[in-house]
Amino acid sequence: MSTALEFSHVGKRYAGQAQAALHDLSLQVPRGSRTGIIGRSGAGKSTLVRLISGLETPDSGELRLQGEQLTPATRRRLQERTGLVFQHFNLLAQRTVLGNVTLPLELRGAPRPLRERRARELLDLVGLGGLGERYPAQLSGGQKQRVGIARALVTEPALLLADEATSALDPETSAGILDLLRRIQQERDLTLVLVTHQLEVIRAVTTHVAVLDGGHLVESGETGEVLRRPQHAVTRALLDAHRPDDALRGGETLRHLTLSALDGAALADLARQGARIVRAETHPQGVDVWLAVREAAPQPALHGVGA
Repeated sequence: MSTALEFSHVGKRYAGQAQAALHDLSLQVPRGSRTGIIGRSGAGKSTLVRLISGLETPDSGELRLQGEQLTPATRRRLQERTGLVFQHFNLLAQRTVLGNVTLPLELRGAPRPLRERRARELLDLVGLGGLGERYPAQLSGGQKQRVGIARALVTEPALLLADEATSALDPETSAGILDLLRRIQQERDLTLVLVTHQLEVIRAVTTHVAVLDGGHLVESGETGEVLRRPQHAVTRALLDAHRPDDALRGGETLRHLTLSALDGAALADLARQGARIVRAETHPQGVDVWLAVREAAPQPALHGVGA
């Protein structure tokens, strides 16, 4: 699989900060993938967004988009290949929905009939056909984000970057936005990069994931593999952050597994090992299982599947 976005030993430090925001980061984002970037506060996600969007250039190393290196000279051209979806929508209150979507093409000098035709097509795509004459104040949060997605697509980018695109929305609305992003990525053969602190976003949408901590890339790979077999303590901590509140019995401790399936064979294995299922949650990457086991017992293993 070819590469849409490549970081090669990228470093970035801001004036007045003792620690670098990114340290020697190397990462490849496959073309046509849905890649999630996850990490806790201060992990370096915001700096990564600014680099991908062309708002910053690396202090060291190289960042390549579609094979072309990001430099001050190429920044404008590479920005035109990237669509941005923001956490807080960033819509202009004084412009209609249609006016917000057409704005990027207007700034490029595209003729009005072309930009309005394309904007209306995209409003239909995101489920807002017929709402083009409304203003942002007349929309719900989910509708505003759909306008933001349409605006990001109006220039026909090769890469769509969603920065915490659902963190300001309620769970039901978030699910609808994530489904929309997944469908658009598949239908338009885009590369989608989702930057988030929400593990549920990674589970629901992504094909690949990269975990940041303190400006370092600590783990990356296909999402299912990383969730089932996390190699780094930070990844395991993110997975463990959703521990159930269920009371444990005396001498028990909680253990976590991410499985491809919770079938009869897996249930039999758990029973033989004396593990009690506390909670199981299905998601597109498989099943998250929380187990109560005796404190001295080893980590449960199912047919060679790791935790």
